[in-house]
Amino acid sequence: MKLTAFRVQNFRSFIDSGWINCQDVVAIAGVNEAGKSNLLKALWKLKPAFRADNKIVNADLPLDKVDEIMDSQVLPNFISAKFKLRPLDKEQIHKKFPDVPLFDTVEVSRSLSGQYTVKIPAKVPDKDAKKLSDFIIKIMPGFIYYSNYGNLDSNIYLPQMLDKFNKSGVNAISKSKRRTIKLLLMYIGITPEMLVCDSPILENASKKTIKLTSAQLQELTKTKERYAKLFEEAGARLSREFNQWWRQGKYKFEFAFDNGNLTIFVTDNEGVRAPLDARSVGIQWFLSFFLVFTLESQLFYTNTIMLLDESGATLHGLAQRDLVRFFDELSKTNQLIYSTHSSYMLPTECLNRTKIVYKDSKGHSVVSNNFNAKTNASKASLIPLNTSLSVQISEELIKDSTPVIVTSEVDRLYLNFMKNYLNLIGATNIGLMEKPPVFVKTSINGLEGTAQIIAQESTLPIVYLDNVDSNAGIWEQLRVGTYANATKKMVSLKGLGNYQTLEDLIPYEIFASACGNYLVDIYGSEFAIRTTQPFIQQLEKTKRVKPLPEDYREKVAKLAVTYMEKNKRKLKSLKTASKNWEKLFELFVVE
Repeated sequence: MKLTAFRVQNFRSFIDSGWINCQDVVAIAGVNEAGKSNLLKALWKLKPAFRADNKIVNADLPLDKVDEIMDSQVLPNFISAKFKLRPLDKEQIHKKFPDVPLFDTVEVSRSLSGQYTVKIPAKVPDKDAKKLSDFIIKIMPGFIYYSNYGNLDSNIYLPQMLDKFNKSGVNAISKSKRRTIKLLLMYIGITPEMLVCDSPILENASKKTIKLTSAQLQELTKTKERYAKLFEEAGARLSREFNQWWRQGKYKFEFAFDNGNLTIFVTDNEGVRAPLDARSVGIQWFLSFFLVFTLESQLFYTNTIMLLDESGATLHGLAQRDLVRFFDELSKTNQLIYSTHSSYMLPTECLNRTKIVYKDSKGHSVVSNNFNAKTNASKASLIPLNTSLSVQISEELIKDSTPVIVTSEVDRLYLNFMKNYLNLIGATNIGLMEKPPVFVKTSINGLEGTAQIIAQESTLPIVYLDNVDSNAGIWEQLRVGTYANATKKMVSLKGLGNYQTLEDLIPYEIFASACGNYLVDIYGSEFAIRTTQPFIQQLEKTKRVKPLPEDYREKVAKLAVTYMEKNKRKLKSLKTASKNWEKLFELFVVE
C-alpha cells in the first residue's frame, strides 16, 4: 500500500491540517516550534512499526481543546491516511475475501481512544466487514519515526558489547547508539552468537600472552585472524559504498583490531589518518545514518514509511544536498517524509513535494503547499525555500552577467535605471559588454568578502564605490589586498570628474519634479535645489538645523527612479545626462 495523503486533527498544535498529498519523498519545512514534529508523530501513531505501546496520552491533545475532547462521548479522530493499493495488496484481498468487489484505494483513521476506522470504496458484505478492516490494518505500512541517530565512537571493546547492550543505568549504552553499534557489527559480519562464543577468547588478548597455554595462544591467533579478515573486507566495502553518497571528499575506512578493541580510522583526501571521533560531527552523523538506513531498510523496513525529524542538522550545506539524494534512493523501497529548516534540504527542483508548516494567529499549526506567503508566520517558514531559490537565481544571473558590487540600495536603483535607459536608446557601450552588468548589493564592511565569494574561477567582479573620499580606508584595503592585480575593476565616480554620488549624474530637475513634496516636508517651503552644488551635500548641510530620516537617500532614489521610468521617453534632460552614464558604464567594460 502506498500513502497518497494524510490529515492530522485534534493533535497537539494541530486542529486540522487538511489533506496533505504525498509522493515517494515529502519535505516538511518550517521554523522551530511550527509543528513539524507534531505532524510526523501523529502519522507515526497511526501504526508504529516496531512499538507495541502506541497509546495516545493527554500531552497529545490540543491544549485549548482538552476539556472539550475529554467530555465527548466519542473521541474524535486524530489521524487519517489514504492509501493506494498495490497489485499484491489487491491479490491478497481478493484471495481472502472473494465476495468483495475490487477496489483501488482505502482510507484508515485512528481516534484519540485508539480505535481504527477503515473506509473502503466498495460494497462489503456484512460478514466480511470487520475481518476486512482488520486485514487492511494488518497489511497497511507501519511508520518509523527517527530524531536521534546515535553517532558511533571510534573505539569499541568487543568483549563487553553484549554486557553493555543489556545494561541499564550509567554504564549502559544509549538506545540510539546501541542500535548503531549493533548495525555496524552486522555490517562487518559479527553476530551476537559470535560474540558469545568469542568474547572469552578475545578477553585473553588483553592478558599477558606468557600466561596463556599453547592451545589458548593458537585459539586466540586464529580468532584474531578471522576477525581481522572480516574487518579488512568490511573497511573496503564501507569505503566503496559510503563514497557513492558522500561527495564532500573521498574517505577510506579501516577497522583496526587489537587486544579486543575495534577502532575505526578514517583517511581523508590528503592522506591524513585519524580516529572517527577526531573527524567532523557531520561525517560521524552521516556514517551512522548511512549504516542505520542502508542496513535497516534492506533487512527490516519492508512495508514501512520512514519519518525523519530534522535529519542532517549537523551536516554542511553541500553534504545536506547529498543526504537529499540519499533520500531519493531510499524512497525506491520505502516512502519517506522528512522535516527541516535548512535551504539545502529543499532543492528547488523538488518544490512540488515540499509543504510548509507555520502557526496561525491562535497558535495552531497550519500546513500549506502555497508558497505565496500571506502572514509573517508563513513568510518565516518560507525563508529556507526563498533562500534556496535565491541562491539558484543568483548563481544563474552571475554566470551569464558581469557582476558589479555596490554598497547601497541607492546605487543599485540608479545604476539599474541607467543600464535600462542606455539599452533603450541603444548606447554603444552597453553593446560592448559581452555579459550585461548585474548589480549585487552589500555593505562597506562586506565589500571585500562579497567580491571573494562571487569571484568566478579567480575572475574578480567589478566593485563600484561612488564616494571614495569618505571610504578611503576600505578602498585602499582593496587596492593592496584582493584587487592588487585587478585595480581596473575598482570603479568610482572619480574616473568621470568632480562628482560625489550618483545623484550628481541625475538632472536636478528630476529631483524637483519627483521629490519636491517629500523634500519640502523635511526642509520646509523655502528649501530650493542648487544646481551648482553636489545634491547630497546640499541635503546633508541641513542636518545641524533639522535631523534627516535615516532612509532619506533611498526614499529620494525610489521617487526619482519611478518618475524617470514613467517619463523616460519624453524627458530630454535624460538624453543629455546619459552621456555621463555611458562614460561610467565604459568603466565596467574591463578586459
